[in-house]
Amino acid sequence: MKKTLFLAALVLMSACVSAQQANLKAAKSLTGKKDYAGARAAIDQALNNDETKNLPMAWYLAGEIGYRQLKAETDKQYEDPMYQVNYAEVGAAVYESCEYWIVADSLAMVPMLDKKGREVPTDPKTRKNIQAKMLQYYQNKYLVQYGAAMQGNNDMKSAYNAFRMHTLIPTLPMMDDPKIQAKMPRDEEYQEYMYYAVNFAFASELYPEAIEMMQKMLAIENVYKEKRVNELLFEGYKAINDSLGMEQALQRGVAHFPEEPWFIQNMINFYVYSNQQQKAIDYLDQAIERDPGSAQYYVAKASMLESMSRYTDATTLYEKAIELNPEYGQAYAGLGRIKYNQAVIFDNGIPASLRGKALDDAEKTKNAMYHAPIEYFEKAIEYSPEDIGTMNQVKSLYYRFRKEPGMQAKYDAMMKKIKEAQNK
Repeated sequence: MKKTLFLAALVLMSACVSAQQANLKAAKSLTGKKDYAGARAAIDQALNNDETKNLPMAWYLAGEIGYRQLKAETDKQYEDPMYQVNYAEVGAAVYESCEYWIVADSLAMVPMLDKKGREVPTDPKTRKNIQAKMLQYYQNKYLVQYGAAMQGNNDMKSAYNAFRMHTLIPTLPMMDDPKIQAKMPRDEEYQEYMYYAVNFAFASELYPEAIEMMQKMLAIENVYKEKRVNELLFEGYKAINDSLGMEQALQRGVAHFPEEPWFIQNMINFYVYSNQQQKAIDYLDQAIERDPGSAQYYVAKASMLESMSRYTDATTLYEKAIELNPEYGQAYAGLGRIKYNQAVIFDNGIPASLRGKALDDAEKTKNAMYHAPIEYFEKAIEYSPEDIGTMNQVKSLYYRFRKEPGMQAKYDAMMKKIKEAQNK
């Protein structure tokens, strides 16, 4: 009885394998008849069946469908030189075939023991077949044309996939052969396609994918648009909130492009917003050393020192910025803030027990100190007329001294100016 059951199981298993082999044959036959939809339906059965899903030939045939579909389309140009290949459609088949062939090759190269007990690839012939067709894809730029068509259709994700696959082909294990590599130079054009892939990935918000592509680009000598790639690398890490990646990207930019202010400015901002003041000051010192005539670096450092209550050092730097640029509104605003804060400190330090002439002298000094920032705030507004923060600060001082001649009018005028600015 057991023997009968065992034989029945074998018969059932054999029937299953035969059915899947029939699907492989059907896929091949339907591809030859240009019934690509039917061929895909047949091969899908084999690729999803345990008996055939690990056969290199199954995946090879799956890729062959797209290859034959491409060939049928391009052959039309021989019949009619004016015929325009529909890369939006046939390009998808090319991309699909690449994905299938990558799997086919990995299965074909799984080691097995030959009759002498040596390890050999399972199916080296399949690799050879795929190599030739992948090289053809690369040299004829079918995927590039597919990507361009997808860009034209505003399908940036498909455009990214197309350009990524094109640039991936030379790096595949199956293409790691000196003779093949010689036919696929990774020149400026190759890097240009990588750059397109990065931009399409950004447009599709595929930030990790863009970062991976840029890291590959930056590992190549003579990087195409290296400065812009490095900037985008920072933006990519910023988009995924990767602080370490952001810092490393900016550090690389500063090292490779020491004369470019973009990297050092963003490096400084990064440290400021991540509460690493000393690192920010160190980079500001580097920036000032490289470009001692740039007033903005002095203002940036002064602002940091001001936030640390180092008013004397900050004042010196704000004054240096004004010396370099007498119309730098932010520098005047900084000096005004320092003088105001010093007035507040003095005011808070007046003892409550003070009486008589000592109190009168303290009040006079206090009023003079509160008066001092006004001229700096007025200068700041003159050169930075949209600075609402400074407007509010000087407005409060106008109100404080509103009993003085002209101060009430200045207060009213500033109130009107603030409302106008807020309504813009």
